[in-house]
Amino acid sequence: MFRKPRTVVYPKEKIIIPEGSRGVMHLKLDLDSLDIICNGCGLCSIICPQNCIEVRKRAEKNGRIVLEDFNLDLGKCIFCGNCVEFCENNAIDMSYQCQLADYRRKNLRLGKSDLIKPSRIIRDFW
Repeated sequence: MFRKPRTVVYPKEKIIIPEGSRGVMHLKLDLDSLDIICNGCGLCSIICPQNCIEVRKRAEKNGRIVLEDFNLDLGKCIFCGNCVEFCENNAIDMSYQCQLADYRRKNLRLGKSDLIKPSRIIRDFW
């Protein structure tokens, strides 16, 4: 009878995202060199159950493989976290961004530049 309400008047009240929540994945940057940590091995795209990750890589003259492009289709993503768990370089992390509604499917397709974030994650509260 005298309890606090369990619901939130959204969007007027801010929603606190619980610790450990999974939102949009992002690529981490090395803070020293500001390069993407991902080496383009493609393990994340292989392990993804929805095939929503596309990794394109190229070989340089010295034989080193470099990430050319990284695409994510959020319309297919189920936010399972397999890409983060199986990444050998620890180059992928989940953000707390979970408000993804959009009228156009093309806006749910994110490229490498959309997914780049520094490796220190600042947690947002909406």
